[in-house]
Amino acid sequence: MENYSLKIMDYHHWANQKWFEHLKKLPEGILTQKITSVFPSLMDTLVHMLKTDFIWLLTISGKEYEETIGMLNEFNEKLKGISLTELEKQFDAITGKYVTFLNGIEDPQQTITIAHPKFGEAKAPLQDLIGHVVNHGTYHRGNLTAMLRQMGEAGAPTDYIFYLYEEQALFAPKH
Repeated sequence: MENYSLKIMDYHHWANQKWFEHLKKLPEGILTQKITSVFPSLMDTLVHMLKTDFIWLLTISGKEYEETIGMLNEFNEKLKGISLTELEKQFDAITGKYVTFLNGIEDPQQTITIAHPKFGEAKAPLQDLIGHVVNHGTYHRGNLTAMLRQMGEAGAPTDYIFYLYEEQALFAPKH
């Protein structure tokens, strides 16, 4: 049986890659151009997405809140003034860590307990938390599209169905 967490993480990586390909083609300076939106710039949105993926990987791996915050503070330092190329490498690296983690899990439905000082304790199947990570990325890729449209540019089509079509085309028998 296919591990759905790995499948949707593959989609998440695919969609992020589509965005990086798209962003590299845009006019210089557009990534840091200030805009009135959810985040002040496209780059700020991308950094937020990466930091959230980072936090959730630590969380599902069993790190305590305080340790996660300490590691996030170190990670933040690494991200200051980061280029698009380096940011893409960081996204690839975090995806690799998710894949390694998920490949080592026997039961993707296992219950994970998360504890937050403000929100308290919650329990959820690992697969649901991976779904949350992917959904968060999808939400912010939508923000990126809206931001680009405000600047007169098109977004990148990353709906799940496009991923499925592309995936099937890769593995279809050649005639």
